[in-house]
Amino acid sequence: MPLLEQSDIEQISRDTQLGKLRRNKVLYNALPQRQQESILLGSGLVGVMLFQTNDRTLQLALGRADVYNVNPEVTAHRKPLGHCELTFSSKIKGVQLRLDLAAGILSGTLELEDENVIFTCFCHALSDSIILDVKQAVTSSTLTYHPVENPQSSRSRNSHPHDNGPFEQAEVRSYADDIGAYTSTTYRERGMMAGEVIVATSTQRHHQSLRHFCRIEYDRYNNGQLAETARANLQATLNEPYETQRQSHEDEWAEYASRTLISLPDEELETYIDFQFYKLRCLTRPNGALIDLQGVWFDPTTPWPGVWHNLNSQLTYWICAYGNRSDLIKPLIRQLEEHEHQLAKMGGETGGYNLYTVTNADFCPPGPKPTPIAPFTEGAGIADGTAYHTQNVQDATLGNFLWLVHNLWLSASYEDDQDTLLTVVKHFLKKGIQFYRHHFIYASDGSIHLPETFSPEYKSARNCNYDLAVLKWAISTYLALEPDTEERLEYAEILGRLVDYPYSEETGYLIGQDVALNDAHRHYSHLLMAYPLYLRNADQEGEKERIRKSADHWQSFSKSPHEPHEKLVGYSFTGAASLYAAIGEGDLAHEYLRAFLDTGAGGRMHLTNTQYYEHAGVDATTVEVPLTGATAAIDMLLQSWGGKIRVFPAVPQGWKDAAFFNLPAHGGYQVSAVLRDGMLAFLSVKVKRTGEFTLQSKFLPEELRNTSIHLAAGKTYAWATQKFDLSSFLKEEQSKIRFTKQGIVIPPKKQDIY
Repeated sequence: MPLLEQSDIEQISRDTQLGKLRRNKVLYNALPQRQQESILLGSGLVGVMLFQTNDRTLQLALGRADVYNVNPEVTAHRKPLGHCELTFSSKIKGVQLRLDLAAGILSGTLELEDENVIFTCFCHALSDSIILDVKQAVTSSTLTYHPVENPQSSRSRNSHPHDNGPFEQAEVRSYADDIGAYTSTTYRERGMMAGEVIVATSTQRHHQSLRHFCRIEYDRYNNGQLAETARANLQATLNEPYETQRQSHEDEWAEYASRTLISLPDEELETYIDFQFYKLRCLTRPNGALIDLQGVWFDPTTPWPGVWHNLNSQLTYWICAYGNRSDLIKPLIRQLEEHEHQLAKMGGETGGYNLYTVTNADFCPPGPKPTPIAPFTEGAGIADGTAYHTQNVQDATLGNFLWLVHNLWLSASYEDDQDTLLTVVKHFLKKGIQFYRHHFIYASDGSIHLPETFSPEYKSARNCNYDLAVLKWAISTYLALEPDTEERLEYAEILGRLVDYPYSEETGYLIGQDVALNDAHRHYSHLLMAYPLYLRNADQEGEKERIRKSADHWQSFSKSPHEPHEKLVGYSFTGAASLYAAIGEGDLAHEYLRAFLDTGAGGRMHLTNTQYYEHAGVDATTVEVPLTGATAAIDMLLQSWGGKIRVFPAVPQGWKDAAFFNLPAHGGYQVSAVLRDGMLAFLSVKVKRTGEFTLQSKFLPEELRNTSIHLAAGKTYAWATQKFDLSSFLKEEQSKIRFTKQGIVIPPKKQDIY
């Protein structure tokens, strides 16, 4: 496997920019009939869920991710926005539609009784305009907006303090002018003005097309200028040529979609990954919205109209770092920085920061609290119910904030963003550690213990592994960022004195001190030290066996991955895949991902749009679980913990051909690799700054497996087998059109398919 010549490396650098490569499309020959299974479109701030409600009407359920409560004395919640209806004068007999995952556009044919209509719909990736183009000669179509009757989501009507009233009120007012129709909804929360939304619609005829436009404008603080803004923005949308808007939208999507390329022998899994990257860009953008449990696709019947932080927000943002989209974490950083006072408030008198399990997008906790978060009072516990009488169970879940900070560190580390690491990440680490220091228990032998806290959704225990893992990771990471100071010595001493993770020789890592995992439990919070933190890892003596035992026990309540326990759903599959991938068990990792797809996440994932739901399909969908399917697959292809770049660390034995391009690794590296006929045919590493890195892969020649490679900033290290031609390989990938089995239809194999 010779090193390549400099001219070849320069060509590789150009080739691996990827450009407009494979165009995955999801095809539909039938329209979804309910919102949970709808076709998803989004701009990073607003979203559309498209489905059919009768034989003439398509419904576009609207969402805007930042429309939240304002009054801190009410339960944190999103506001439902209603829907638009696209109604035709002729009945819909059939459809042939495709959702282009690399362009963010739904287009195709609607077969009507009177004629076939060419239909296009997209949410503009930058301007947030919702645009529909309907090419028709005989039939007509109308777009009308329907506001919600109840201005607050169902859960917030039934949660304290709303269960005691008064409920929210909203004034709805409709009007029109020479360019469009407008509906204003002005919210009140316990008598307090709480924002205004204006939905503006307009229709223009252009030759044989009717073009429908919709905009959602929001003024959180009732400044009184929203009507002028709504008209001005609608006018600007109407003034810009449709072709120009579509091109700028496609250009933005093309840049985003071309950042990475993943090619797998499991074509369904490959397209699933592409689908999650598509959904991620719909959900946010660098100047877009923070992603809560539903993102831009909000259903007012949801039990989760806010942001959950005992696993959900953390899982959501992993894909940004793993998938070379770290810029999409900026809205999360912005919200944390702008609302630090809320983090401090939840930290109470500790001087540190903490995070309730549930907040709104501004990190405002769910309604008034009598006391700040604290561990359980002496003698109170989960099992006997006393904790419910003394304080909210979630008040004792202490690890949420530092686990969320791990997402910030992950993205900054992959990008080698030293400024963010040394300012934002270091600052938040210190504040999170300070919160824990307030609760330390010092034993007579000098060791430091933690009081009884709550392991998410399971039980309480002293020395919870959930808390110990995130705290030890935070201190270790802070030490790596802090120069030689007295404070660094102090933190190092704390780390050395912290009690070890509670462990059982029979079942592996425990929930906490004297508390075992004795029942099926979908969370893997007690195993964070193994994944994603890698504090315990396969490089450590005996640790691979300990992690394997722990993961096996966690999954032992199911008959098999394909016959899961009713409580082991969703991220129980993807978490298991990542845990097994972390110790190099590629066959097991793939088996759990296959079970995730084949069972629909244990019967909880809509395969038409890969959205996750909780209770037998009766609840609104959420976004975080499906995204982790993509991160788990990437864990099989590339890992970079422990100072090494691990290439194909956990691919199944049966995978002879696989490839990935431009996946990031810790330290600012971008890695590409191709496996062909069971051998590594190509590998390249791009570096941001001068330094050394070490490659590790069972597919590398022995002499290169642990060799440190020094490379100057901006350069690429690359080698390939003599027979491998990168340009030809990429052309092969470009010629492939992959169709998702998740879609409603698997199209026949023929050349002329869209």
